[in-house]
Amino acid sequence: MLAYLCPAAIIALLLARWGRANLAFALVALPGTIAHELLHFIVGFLTLARPVRLSLWPHRAADGSYVFGAVVFANVRWWNAAPASLAPLLGFAIAPVVAWLRVRHGFHPSAWDAMLWLCLAQLLMAAWPSSVDWRLSLRSWPFLVIGTAGAFLIRFVHG
Repeated sequence: MLAYLCPAAIIALLLARWGRANLAFALVALPGTIAHELLHFIVGFLTLARPVRLSLWPHRAADGSYVFGAVVFANVRWWNAAPASLAPLLGFAIAPVVAWLRVRHGFHPSAWDAMLWLCLAQLLMAAWPSSVDWRLSLRSWPFLVIGTAGAFLIRFVHG
């Protein structure tokens, strides 16, 4: 099953090496951007972060770089910041599920595989959260403290 993802991973790496500072790349990456932002939107909705705006069209930022997309939330709190901002990481879980669904009854190559590999490449390339996403996730620092304390407690109790 993971072998099925190899072409998609190679395509994703090639796309990532192409660069992110031009409009052509932003347009090529549009399907991945849509997946990335929709994951933010859906998880933000489910965690009550209240998404209020969804932008999917790339635009130039003040520093000359391109912003591929954005989701604005109205209710980001310590308990929903990490899930909403790190939601694109779900793309790394979705891709193997799609691969499994494709090969579960045996693999017989077809033209659809090339299309699926391109789609999975977009998903994999867009699954890594942006630096803004990582910064926003830091609002959920109490989860880190509670998790670390819990790990130490389990280690202490169970020796």
